[in-house]
Amino acid sequence: MSESTFSIGDLIKIRGFKRLPLNETPIGIISANLGLDKYKVDWTNKNIARRHGLRDIVISSKIELLHSVASV
Repeated sequence: MSESTFSIGDLIKIRGFKRLPLNETPIGIISANLGLDKYKVDWTNKNIARRHGLRDIVISSKIELLHSVASV
């Protein structure tokens, strides 16, 4: 999937967390497209996101798609 094809409601995770188990990986839902390949993300577990120092606004090159709303 191309980086620019994220849509609101997609389930995403941060790239590069391959050694962590899935229950310790920051997972979020895209809540807004801010333009310029930036997205506002609502993290499902705010404690894990805070532990890894993640912000609510994320660049598309830093995230990968887990499940798309368009496929439902």
